Amino acid sequence: MTERWGVGWLADPLRRVGRPLIRRLYDADISGAHNIPAHGPAILAPNHVSFFDTPMVMLSAPRRVLFLGKAEYMDSWKTRYLFPAVGMVPIRRQQARSSMAALDTAAALLDNGELLGIYPEGTRSRDGCLHKGHTGVAHLALQTGAPIIPVGLVGTDEVQPIGRSVPRRTGKVTIRFGEPIDPARYLGGAKRRRRQQMTDDVMAAIATMTPQQRSSEFADDEPPLIRGGSESVYQVHRFRTSGDGWAASARRSVTEACTRYDDARVGQVKGLRLVLDPDGISFQTDLAVSTRYQPTHDHGGK
Repeated sequence: MTERWGVGWLADPLRRVGRPLIRRLYDADISGAHNIPAHGPAILAPNHVSFFDTPMVMLSAPRRVLFLGKAEYMDSWKTRYLFPAVGMVPIRRQQARSSMAALDTAAALLDNGELLGIYPEGTRSRDGCLHKGHTGVAHLALQTGAPIIPVGLVGTDEVQPIGRSVPRRTGKVTIRFGEPIDPARYLGGAKRRRRQQMTDDVMAAIATMTPQQRSSEFADDEPPLIRGGSESVYQVHRFRTSGDGWAASARRSVTEACTRYDDARVGQVKGLRLVLDPDGISFQTDLAVSTRYQPTHDHGGK
């Protein structure tokens, strides 16, 4: 799989050339690399806000990193040979059988002692939030015994925002490799519960290394509340208001949203409730609106 001219054959020479380059161009702050074992299997689990995340992780790690990536990249002659050469293992996320085959391939790579990168969120965050993690990363760790190293990336979305095909030549990027999470700590209980607990712990560790707001939802390939034709990034805000009727409560939600945000758009009713309490009956409306996302780089001391 990784022999000469196979997957990852170009990763080591590219890393030797590219690591000094990213430090110079992007004032890259790299820390915690000592948490990555020098030999043997391990899984890197980064947050995902930009296409630039993958090359950043690959170039910052002290050893070769192989990544699971979208098999659609194999459809283009521009990326068909380059991406596997630098370390991408293709996976078709929409096809269950292909996804399981890719996980089997990933397990084989770990059994072979490789360092494997997997995004627990599955796809890039389009609203800037840190989304709920999928359990595939924990499944692999528990199956192979490989530790998971949480990774926090900050600033890559400024270097290459979603929709930009070429990275900017300047910027400030931070990458932190966290302490390993040992699957041996998750030996008791049902398999599904162990996988979920481990995934939750991985996402909590990532959250300590980025300024992102947490989301309880999975990341989506589409911008939230925006369907079709836009590559802009949006932040979702939700409002719950009460009134004498659902129409009144909905109007109140819209008024509150428009008062708080000048650029609120594309409202979506997420729920209607009829509430009976000692004071009588009230009608509640949950409204979601989106505004253009303004990333913050106030790390809060992290």
